[in-house]
Amino acid sequence: MTQAVARYVVSFQAESFRKGRRHHWMICRAQNPDELVSWGHALTQELAETAARSEVNSLASGLTQGGRVTTIKLATHHV
Repeated sequence: MTQAVARYVVSFQAESFRKGRRHHWMICRAQNPDELVSWGHALTQELAETAARSEVNSLASGLTQGGRVTTIKLATHHV
């Protein structure tokens, strides 16, 4: 993944909101860091990092052209 990451700039930002926190990730090309290639958000920093890593690999291999990535929410059981 080191070569793939070198071609992209990945950044993270946490946002607080009424029900908790959301962790956004954004991917830009290293040659044009002002142009957003792909983005998404997750419930935790770890999930955001995992999703961003997966998207960078997909972009580098040509499996996706970019855009918003939808993450699957984890099912939780409330007692």
